[in-house]
Amino acid sequence: MFIIITLLLTVLVSGIFGAVPAVVSRRRVSRRDAAWAVGLWLAVWVFALCAYHRPGLTVGFHAFRLVALTAMTGWAGLVTAGLRSLGRKGLKAVVPLLAVTALGLEVFVGNVAYFNTHSYTPFQLVDYLDDNINVGRGVGTISLDEGRTYLRFLDIDQPIYNLRFDGLVSDDTEPLHADSAVIFTIEGTDAANTELTRFGSWQVGLQAPRTQVISLDLTGSVGMLTLTAAGYSSTYVQFPVALTFRGITANAPRALDFSILRFCAIFLALLAVYGLRPASGLWHRRWLAGNVCDRAAAAVLGLVLAAFVVVIPFWEPSNTGLATKDYNTAFWDGESTVSFVYQQYGALAHSLLNGRLDLEADPPAELLALDNPYDAGARDAAQINDIHWDHAFYNGRYYVYFGIVPCLLFQLPFEALTGIQNLAYAPCMVLLGLIFLAACFGVVGQAVRRWFPQASAAAYLLAVAAVALGSQFYYLLLRPYIYEYAILCGAALLMLGLWLWLSAASTPVEKRGALVVKLVFGSLCVALVAGCRPQMELFAFLAVPIFWPRYIGQKRLCSRAGAGEAAAFLLPVVVVAAGLMWYNAARFGSPFDFGANYNLTGNDMTQRGFNAVRIGPAVFTSLFELPSWQGVFPFLRETDVQTNAVIRTISEKFTGGILAATPYLWVLALPLLPAFRRCLHRRRVAACVVYGSLAAMVVMTVVDCEMAGVLYRYLMDYSPVLLLGAALCWFCAEGALSRRAALGEGTAAAALPALHTVMAAAVAYTAVYRFCTLFAMEPYLQGMNPSLYYTVSRLVQFWM
Repeated sequence: MFIIITLLLTVLVSGIFGAVPAVVSRRRVSRRDAAWAVGLWLAVWVFALCAYHRPGLTVGFHAFRLVALTAMTGWAGLVTAGLRSLGRKGLKAVVPLLAVTALGLEVFVGNVAYFNTHSYTPFQLVDYLDDNINVGRGVGTISLDEGRTYLRFLDIDQPIYNLRFDGLVSDDTEPLHADSAVIFTIEGTDAANTELTRFGSWQVGLQAPRTQVISLDLTGSVGMLTLTAAGYSSTYVQFPVALTFRGITANAPRALDFSILRFCAIFLALLAVYGLRPASGLWHRRWLAGNVCDRAAAAVLGLVLAAFVVVIPFWEPSNTGLATKDYNTAFWDGESTVSFVYQQYGALAHSLLNGRLDLEADPPAELLALDNPYDAGARDAAQINDIHWDHAFYNGRYYVYFGIVPCLLFQLPFEALTGIQNLAYAPCMVLLGLIFLAACFGVVGQAVRRWFPQASAAAYLLAVAAVALGSQFYYLLLRPYIYEYAILCGAALLMLGLWLWLSAASTPVEKRGALVVKLVFGSLCVALVAGCRPQMELFAFLAVPIFWPRYIGQKRLCSRAGAGEAAAFLLPVVVVAAGLMWYNAARFGSPFDFGANYNLTGNDMTQRGFNAVRIGPAVFTSLFELPSWQGVFPFLRETDVQTNAVIRTISEKFTGGILAATPYLWVLALPLLPAFRRCLHRRRVAACVVYGSLAAMVVMTVVDCEMAGVLYRYLMDYSPVLLLGAALCWFCAEGALSRRAALGEGTAAAALPALHTVMAAAVAYTAVYRFCTLFAMEPYLQGMNPSLYYTVSRLVQFWM
């Protein structure tokens, strides 16, 4: 009876909302309105069939389902009718509708388990626990540990649709294991499996309540069910089985669990889709026109990107803190406030303040006695474990081979001002990340101002998002170690320097004061890159095309004013180069030796040499390897570098090459077309950026693999500038099609919306890909921050 009434009610509600646009427009109801009504009604009931698959849509159908499905139909009808009627009325009309859409998606879709399980009749599974099973039994509690990991439930003889742990707590007294995870393997017998069958695994975060219930898909009545617990284990962390619970409820009705985070994410995604639709004003207004709505969209984009910059470094809880023993507690030795493995810059700052270039740590006598201390096998054979890993070891002393600039910018002044050693990397990287993000807005804005003044606001915003998301920027923030710290510092200074250079090139010569300041600080930033990540200094060549038109083409360099500006440009370069060369010579006897070859690591870097067989696998993995997608969170799988060469390959995990995994970069193939190439070449400086970034990509990939190895973070050496080059190609393509469409060319008019759609889709894919890499790659948040990992997993996989 209830289902028939619900069918009729939903038909009525669908019909009413299908006719609303006609009533609002004061016209007759059309077939299109009827089609909308029928489609709305079908969509709701198809969703209901999927949602109520266990035990079935018609089983237990009562008043609650009547109200739920009618309310869902009313929400869907309100949203569709509102968008059909007011979709062209502007943001003031649409934003509330998008908020209602997001609200309904969170309530009806994100909480589908609440509606599905409302009619369940729960029972206590522990009542069926086999008495012969060895578990810890307390007063109303059951405990599992490393020696007791097995639960078996007999003679259940009733259906089971889900399981929920009640009162689950951790018994592990280790502080680092307060937030831990346990994986239960579920086996059982049911109407379709008379023998014990494995049905899957249940990943439970002990501090993630959403994971403490799991939906099952068993057939008919269940006879026997077993749960076998195992602690999560990875390279970084191992969790033991140590937990206590009050009970396990089967067929537990779930509560409505509204997620503000998911609601906000859905709302922002809907807002982006609406704002980037082909008919949007963002595509039809120039960015340089300064429209208020366009600037508001940029502010929202900036705030969202900046929010991730601020929080991502602290997703690993041990990264919290500034300079105390509570920072990086997993690696603290219990005595020193400086961990020499992960806090080299803090140790270097302390040494510099004491007038030393080496670190104040004495190598063990056994290391000094070795004929070749760089031979990891010889060190192991001599049982020398007390070494400073990834430090330069030269003439019997430890040095930091990573560039000194991050230390001079942060750790040294921090200790000099406070007297406290060892400023943590995470807060420094947050500041550098915000600088990098601001520079992305600035560099792309200057490129638009100088070469593509007709570029749309949407193209500008997508370009900024692509540069930030497509590079390894957020991946570096996830790993605030010295490796990523130095690379991010170099990238931030490089992008800031390019921004200042482009701004200087666009500054009228009449404003000489501002011009000189931009030249000086731009050159200073780019020069300091050599003291962070020397490879990135290759992009300093972009100064030539940037300043060529003014100083060579217009012969300003021959004037007195031009010569003064050239001096202002060169002075920071000379000063920084002299300082770095002195620093290198004082440590290693050569102004060009940064000390990387003296690294104490897993292979002898002094004997690495050059071998061409490294190049092929490195180029393929770094650039062309396709991402390996899977069907479960985090949806990406890591891959190893593959090679048939019998050679020592230094590598880390990848999730796809930069070109294969970033569709926004595929536009870089357009210069192969003669017509596009001619269009690009009209802007010679922009063409130099495009071709220069491609050349730098190849050169750096080869140099990195020969000097160090094939590592995912090394893609950051060139990816920001490469993505900037791709943005210039998108701007060029958009400008060319816009001009032709304005002249009445039909093909261009049809191709322009398609280009806009592809551009937006490419950035959307990049955003999803980057989000997945944060959860799929080292340091594996599944073990470092289980509550975050599993909570996000369940927010995404809401049906579990």
